[in-house]
Amino acid sequence: MRRMRIGRTGGLLGVTATLLTASAQGQDATAMEEMARRLADIEKQNETLKTRVNELEAADSSDWLTQERAGQIRGVVTDVLADAETRVSLQSSGMTAGWDDGFFLASPDGRFRLEVGGMVQVRYMDSSIREGWPPFDDQGQQQPAFGPEDDVTSRGGFDIPHARLDFKGHVFGPDTRFRVQGQFANERPNSIQLYSTPVAASSPENGSSNGAFELLDAYILQEVGNGWAVRFGQFKLPFDRGWEVPIANQLTGERNTVALHMGLGRSQGVELAWSGDSTRMRVAFSDGANDRIFDTYHFSTTQPLNSPYNFTQAELAFSGRVEFKLAGNWREFDSMTSPPGSEMGVLLGVGAHWQQSKVMLNPTSYNQTPGSGYNDWFALTGDLTWNLGGGSITASAYYHNISSSASYLYFGFQPIGNSNPTFDAGNVAMFGASLYGSMYLSADFEAFVGFDYMEVVDNGNLGALANTPPAPSDFYGAFADTGNFQSITAGGTWYLDGNDLKWGFSASYYPRSIAPAWTTIETGVRSTPVSDAYTIRTYVQLMF
Repeated sequence: MRRMRIGRTGGLLGVTATLLTASAQGQDATAMEEMARRLADIEKQNETLKTRVNELEAADSSDWLTQERAGQIRGVVTDVLADAETRVSLQSSGMTAGWDDGFFLASPDGRFRLEVGGMVQVRYMDSSIREGWPPFDDQGQQQPAFGPEDDVTSRGGFDIPHARLDFKGHVFGPDTRFRVQGQFANERPNSIQLYSTPVAASSPENGSSNGAFELLDAYILQEVGNGWAVRFGQFKLPFDRGWEVPIANQLTGERNTVALHMGLGRSQGVELAWSGDSTRMRVAFSDGANDRIFDTYHFSTTQPLNSPYNFTQAELAFSGRVEFKLAGNWREFDSMTSPPGSEMGVLLGVGAHWQQSKVMLNPTSYNQTPGSGYNDWFALTGDLTWNLGGGSITASAYYHNISSSASYLYFGFQPIGNSNPTFDAGNVAMFGASLYGSMYLSADFEAFVGFDYMEVVDNGNLGALANTPPAPSDFYGAFADTGNFQSITAGGTWYLDGNDLKWGFSASYYPRSIAPAWTTIETGVRSTPVSDAYTIRTYVQLMF
């Protein structure tokens, strides 16, 4: 464009020079007029050219601005694209999140991982008995209420037995694992107000009426190589299969009645574990087992769940379990069910427990005055699981012996005529067994049947307490009359998405009387002096 302007200006100068030269040579007037006319035409053309040049220059400036703007836009786009690439790069080299049979956050190098999950179980249950413990004796005198005795023929309604939150994962590598799990507790009172005489219920053992959050698991697990690992914190004591399998993976939606009484539950301590191809074992040193053999009647008095250090529990407590995998793989035994297509497996497990503790005059207080003497608690268990790939069979047996020189009758109130609720129960021995079998009738429906049995094989001094004044004989008599417990359970489960989403139902029949010691609120077992009680249950479970 500039070359064009220079060329045209040079032409005009040349024409002007010609005209001046002609004028200087004295040409005639006609010639002068003609030249004047041409000069006017040239000036007119010059003005036209100037206008065109201005237009072209303006166009050139506009094009330059357009080019500059386009360059700026290209720069912005480049920056955005570079930022996007940076973000993609950061994402590929930073934290990841998603769903892998549960929500998770993880680093791509595998050093850190957090898994977040939970479970909600909603249930309807109805418990029916023909007759409760009579409020009056043969002479029409009102009898003292104790423990969870109940004279209401039928009790039924909805509850939420399990509403849990679960956080687990690993830090600094897969060898350092952690877990924190808790639940909004379902009230489990130790006694019920009966008759016209008020009986104050003691503090719940397993939560509160307002659904308070309670800690279940809280531990650090460190693998040390060659199959060995050490765990610190609060966890299930190694003992029986009934407690090894999580609630969510149980056959009936809940642990069976025998496991709830004869299992050890959770405690705080340290555990050493080893796992091999066909054998694995765990040994724990802890604050002791959850004393629930006779439900609310505590002999050992240990209630270690999330207890502080100054809340006296077992002075010494050791638990251990060994499992032998005769067939199948370990993962198949994480559940009580064996879906169609699963590998056939056989698991044999044995466990043992021993603890020594002093009695506490008030197990709900932190400031204790220990009673005299010690309670020695020894327990054995064995179980056999046979997964059939479309069905399963599980059998368990338990034996407990408590040598109690200083037991505590925990009724939630003072026994009549007795200012010191401690006594010598002697050697009390219990036996329990359960047998459950299941079969898939379709790809997603499983039917099951089971049998539970518990018996006091040696009641020690409990029988003598029935005739010990000044307490009425019926008071201690009902406590000592533990008898044996029997139940037959049958039901089914629809697996909408495995154990993650399922609907189950079951019914239990009790062919004989049920002593107060065998009451179990989780399975709807209530005490009755006559036979033919029953319980029906149905539930929906969601895990996430």
